[in-house]
Amino acid sequence: MRLSECLNHASISTLQAIAQNLQLSCTMYSKLDLVQSILESLRNPLSLAEQLDQWHEEWGVSLRRIALHRRNVFAKEEIEHLLASAGHDTVNGLQKALAQGWLFLQNDSSRRRYYIVPKDIQMALRDDFQRRWRAQVRVRTDDPLVQVDEGMAALHDLHTLLQYVQQREVRLTASGAMYKRHVQQLMELFEVEESIELPQWRFGYGRRTYDYPDRLALLYDFAYDEGIVIERQDERLTVDPARLSDFLTLGRKTQLRRLLQFYVRTYRRPIPRLYDIMETIRLLADAWTSNTSLYAICAPQIQAFYYDQPTDVWDQRVVKMLVHLGVARIGYDDDSGERWFQITKLGQELLTQDEADLPDELTYQQAALVVQPNFEIVVMVPDARMEAQIAEFAELKSSGALRVYRILDRTVERGLSLGRDFEAWRALLATRGMAPIPVNVDRMLAEWVGRGGVQAAGLGS
Repeated sequence: MRLSECLNHASISTLQAIAQNLQLSCTMYSKLDLVQSILESLRNPLSLAEQLDQWHEEWGVSLRRIALHRRNVFAKEEIEHLLASAGHDTVNGLQKALAQGWLFLQNDSSRRRYYIVPKDIQMALRDDFQRRWRAQVRVRTDDPLVQVDEGMAALHDLHTLLQYVQQREVRLTASGAMYKRHVQQLMELFEVEESIELPQWRFGYGRRTYDYPDRLALLYDFAYDEGIVIERQDERLTVDPARLSDFLTLGRKTQLRRLLQFYVRTYRRPIPRLYDIMETIRLLADAWTSNTSLYAICAPQIQAFYYDQPTDVWDQRVVKMLVHLGVARIGYDDDSGERWFQITKLGQELLTQDEADLPDELTYQQAALVVQPNFEIVVMVPDARMEAQIAEFAELKSSGALRVYRILDRTVERGLSLGRDFEAWRALLATRGMAPIPVNVDRMLAEWVGRGGVQAAGLGS
């Protein structure tokens, strides 16, 4: 709905509050006069610019998120969540936003309440943010001396991975990962090679990020999520011919778009504002843009993720992965330490497709733990109630910077003997985890529970 429609549906009391806030001289008991006066004021470029300045000052990051959001209709809980980040309490915040004329209360046929930001107001907000940001970023008109543009390489290497598994006997470790020799052979075949030496702590960025380098982990996790690769019970990796055939019948850009969508779904757990970051990049980086100045614009949307500082999240999890996906290119000169960033033509096409049906961050439950193949549970988001439930079938191993629990046969036996609900416990690990429970852990849990005489549905399957 546009502003005119929202005003026509608004109550007389709402229109009066908006008119008073705008300091309009009109008949306060004539709905027609109120609507016309408010429309005239908010459609006047000078008057609207004054209001935008006021809204920016009062709502800050809340207004930014609303401007960048794909929807303009919100449930009551969603809009309260958005407004809370500006420091307003629920009741006063809603009343103030409604009185300013950029938010409206609506009822559907079932009398359910929801809130709407008029589409033309939302676009004015987005345009205003873009104008402000463009004044802050540094751009260049010439090309950097060295450019890195991977284009469709991620898709080519995904096909190479699938062919490799299809044509070879790929054995898996007890934790369900490929042996290092297979990973090394893949790196030799790939267009983009990665180091296979991994740091000790790796979690949060996908199901197999603990086992593989970032780019390979994304390609592998995508193929697994699509059901193309199958980790068999006999510790072999195979390909589902039907799923592979269906995937290969898709156009190349459609395949890459699905990989991009998977990246956003996977990485937005540790980076909750990832969609907003990508939308900001899309609006600003059509020319060669200073990476440092672009990061400064996106920094309010980026938080540290344990051992990843905000700059690490930006460089390694956003910029590097967008380059891998062909969405962006980076460049630099020999005589300068500055890096330059630009959205590719392919990236603009992928990011503006209506088919990119991504989950909303407001309804996306934050993951709180990681179950690792070594039977340790790393708690990401402190939660006393959740940890009490974890402790029913595990023991606390470390309470330092990271709270780590360990699953043992005796801790499982202890929980069963006390009558604890094992299925509820396992469901907690599955729903609050960054990734599915590792295959070897799931399999061993089934064995331990079986010894206790309890049937555990879904385990070891």
